[in-house]
Amino acid sequence: MNVLKSLALVSAIALTGAMTLTACSSAEEAETVDNPRYNPATNEVLANFVFNVSTGNGDTRQSSAATQALEDELFRGIDNAVLFSFKNTTDGTHVATGTTADKRFDFAQVLAPYTVSSANTRRVIETSLPLNTNALLFYGKAVEGITTERDYVTAYDVYGHLDSYSIPEDNDLSKISFSLGKRLSGDNLTKYRQIENLLSSILTALMNTNLAGTNHVSFTAGAKPLDVDEMAPYGFDVAVTDYPEDLTWESYANTSGTSPVETTHELYPLEKKLADIYREMVSIKNAAGEVRAGSGYAQRLIIHDLWTNINEVRCSTPLNKPEAIAKYFAHRVAIRLRKYLNGKMPSNGGPVAEVTFRDPLAIIDELRADEWPATADAKPTDFSLISTSDNLNYFPYSFDMPYGAAHLEYNATKKQFFYVKNFNTNAMGDRVVTIENYSYSPELLYFGNSPIRVTNEEKRTADYPQTVAAWDDDAMWTADWQKNSHVVSSTQGVAMQNDINYGTSLLKTTVRYGATKLNDNNHAIQKAKVPTLADSDEPDKQLTVDATSFQLTGIIIGGQPKTVGWDYIGKAADPFNSWIYDRAISSPAIPAPGAGASTPNYTLVFDNYRNLEYQDKVYVALEFINNSGEDFFGEYGMVRKDSHFYLIGELDPERSGLAAIEWPAHHPLPPYNEDGTSKQVKRVFMQDYMTSAEFVIGANSLKHAYLTVPDLRYSSLTLGLSVNIKWSTGLNFNNVILGGEE
Repeated sequence: MNVLKSLALVSAIALTGAMTLTACSSAEEAETVDNPRYNPATNEVLANFVFNVSTGNGDTRQSSAATQALEDELFRGIDNAVLFSFKNTTDGTHVATGTTADKRFDFAQVLAPYTVSSANTRRVIETSLPLNTNALLFYGKAVEGITTERDYVTAYDVYGHLDSYSIPEDNDLSKISFSLGKRLSGDNLTKYRQIENLLSSILTALMNTNLAGTNHVSFTAGAKPLDVDEMAPYGFDVAVTDYPEDLTWESYANTSGTSPVETTHELYPLEKKLADIYREMVSIKNAAGEVRAGSGYAQRLIIHDLWTNINEVRCSTPLNKPEAIAKYFAHRVAIRLRKYLNGKMPSNGGPVAEVTFRDPLAIIDELRADEWPATADAKPTDFSLISTSDNLNYFPYSFDMPYGAAHLEYNATKKQFFYVKNFNTNAMGDRVVTIENYSYSPELLYFGNSPIRVTNEEKRTADYPQTVAAWDDDAMWTADWQKNSHVVSSTQGVAMQNDINYGTSLLKTTVRYGATKLNDNNHAIQKAKVPTLADSDEPDKQLTVDATSFQLTGIIIGGQPKTVGWDYIGKAADPFNSWIYDRAISSPAIPAPGAGASTPNYTLVFDNYRNLEYQDKVYVALEFINNSGEDFFGEYGMVRKDSHFYLIGELDPERSGLAAIEWPAHHPLPPYNEDGTSKQVKRVFMQDYMTSAEFVIGANSLKHAYLTVPDLRYSSLTLGLSVNIKWSTGLNFNNVILGGEE
């Protein structure tokens, strides 16, 4: 997403009386005062409500502009502003619990974008303030930004989005809630599921190709496939009695390694190729933690490889009847492939080219007419929301989701592919995570909670201290001001003692290389297939990286509360299982090794305080695209060139060596104790603070590259990144190695 300003932003709110009032200490006394601005019926004084804002005057429009992270960002304005007044039992206190306010003020857009600058920091609003008010509470959010959509990146991606900005009319703070905006809901979610069903059905149909029924035929030695006349003939006469009536692709991948046609003979070379393709397609090691990439792009690459291998078998010259049957089987697979995909299939057995999914409506028609395995669940039929304009090659990114959000699994009993609906829940009991848990970043939100200063002297707007530093300095206030006081009928000016701050937190992300040569996971992958492999066999590939090798395309942050309450702290009853996906990356480039870190990217997040006893680690998945020009092996499989992959970093608030947090000197930070003091508990994200994380791609990080986004709550994640984090004015995480290995 894109970013916050360290809060020299809103320095304060001031309330000033416009006329001199006769001093009195109670409403009864005030009734005898000849004061046209005092209303004895309501016990309120008409006053001027004054904002004092300190902001820079630069004109940069980087990702930082959306969150005002830098001092020179233009001020985005404050909208949906609400002020509450309170009569606390004791002066000098702020609101500490979700109580009911004394009065509510709705100000809508109190400041338009760009109306505040270093030369013009104030605006005055006239309003009525109840007598005996001694605390004020302020809410607001930045004015919604506008951006030109590009590569599916929307204004929601750039500026954040909330499903709920709810401040109920009854002034009950306990009912206030701010909820992250789901990326998928309603018809969009239904359509997403329909495309999942379509894509998984294509794989199910393909991998259940068989020579049963109308496909169980005889052919002669000189026969050629009808679609490519120049292709080599089968070479042998084959009768229907020469091979089983129910010969399936799985038959070749039998555990005995024997030919399904000549059961006393080991697999012939063409048969073995069919067996190897089948095993690679269906052997998804879910129990071991493997997740298979299910994006349209990944499926297209996988099927492209499958088709190329099938074409080799289809165009080969068989040496015996079993191989002639394998050649015919490959021809049947190729016919099915053409039902669903476009591609140029050479008759010489060369690589298939220009593979793309066909028009989705054409695919749906083919699927409805195609064979379906009897072992599988009923064939999906509802594709009502899918249209010709839906490009399957860009699923699920076209739904504002990361490419790696789509995970495939295979049910060997049903012989059917499915998309993973619920992610691994081992670490969170019965709390499940699905694609519905992906959210936009929260919007830029404001929060002010403060006792007040009062004065009996009439003040002009210019009399109030300018800038945050001056506002927080008692010496900058004249002697007539009383700190920690309350409103009486003689009050001429009222000011919030504490600054207005951000209700959201911020993650600043940078990435750098920790080595010039990066090792992939080839040896471990091959060793898992052939346990007898010697340590010196199949060594890891080494990739030499430079400034063009990888690009950062997204950031996924786990463990976020779906909803926060009046104090911007997660509600105890709600799970912390939302994942924020930020794809509005300011600059995707990663400098060459030794040339420093990438340009910072800024992502708004919610405070992740859980309770006094326990604070969560936060897992962050960085999404990269492989521009190295080379394929490499990651944690479980091959990361193809030009495809996306994910590395995981851990942000642990108890990590040794972190600097102490600098807690605010002029206001207690939520959550609050009953006496109003702050529960000063260290956690990864704290509202109004920026956590800085420098992620490092180390020499062995690629060994732990995921093709899809794994469960970011799972405690046994294999880490690919090392991290340093810090708070602005607090903790600092440096050198967080992706994968946890140097």
